[in-house]
Amino acid sequence: MTKYTTKKVFEKTFSSNIWKIEVDSVSSLIAVETRDLATTLAAFHVFDFLGNCIMSSYLANEREWTLDAIQNGHLILKKVGENTPVQEGIQIICIKTKEVILLSYDYVLLDVYQDFIHARHRNIASGPSVEIDILTGNIEPLQNRKFQFSLNKIQFPIASQYIPEFLKTEPIIEPLWLSKCGEQYLWCYHKKTDEKFNVIFTLSDLNQILDCKVILEGMEKMIPQPYFQIEKQLFLMSYNKRKIISYLV
Repeated sequence: MTKYTTKKVFEKTFSSNIWKIEVDSVSSLIAVETRDLATTLAAFHVFDFLGNCIMSSYLANEREWTLDAIQNGHLILKKVGENTPVQEGIQIICIKTKEVILLSYDYVLLDVYQDFIHARHRNIASGPSVEIDILTGNIEPLQNRKFQFSLNKIQFPIASQYIPEFLKTEPIIEPLWLSKCGEQYLWCYHKKTDEKFNVIFTLSDLNQILDCKVILEGMEKMIPQPYFQIEKQLFLMSYNKRKIISYLV
């Protein structure tokens, strides 16, 4: 009989609040933006799915820079304004060498596709746009090509209205979250203990519990979106936004 276990892969703690997370599921890399509460400057961190650090605390030189994507071993940053979500400014950074491949204040990022960035010049509200090669930073007129997003394996749980028989005796604080892991099912929910909250992962087949673990405990508040999933690996952020924890089902 197969023994199912949910094993912790890594736990990462940051000195500042996590602001944004982007994932390259093809290269198995996670990029995290944290923000210093005093200066509001961003720092960027990259690690692989085993928790190995690839880039640590790469500091932005201006507080308007924010993480937009990670692709092909490169971070893609954009500028945001006080009164608008996007303003002119695109930066591409090679993660391995920390070399700035592109730094431009002339273009507004429209979207990131596989291998290129779609952008427009800040002085052109409408009309022809450009594409920026992520690996080289070269800027060319937009080619007549199919716009294709990079492969994304990220799965988010759904809020389940159905509670299986084997969980009906559990003091679940809804919502009850559900996702599939191969042929098994993963149930995620909060339980209250001594006025604090725990997050529980329960793995099951159609009829019975196969494994059950407390993933986060002693939280002052519930977390609204408990985790995201890439194949059989789970990633979640602590309620205080200082930790990322990963488990393998």
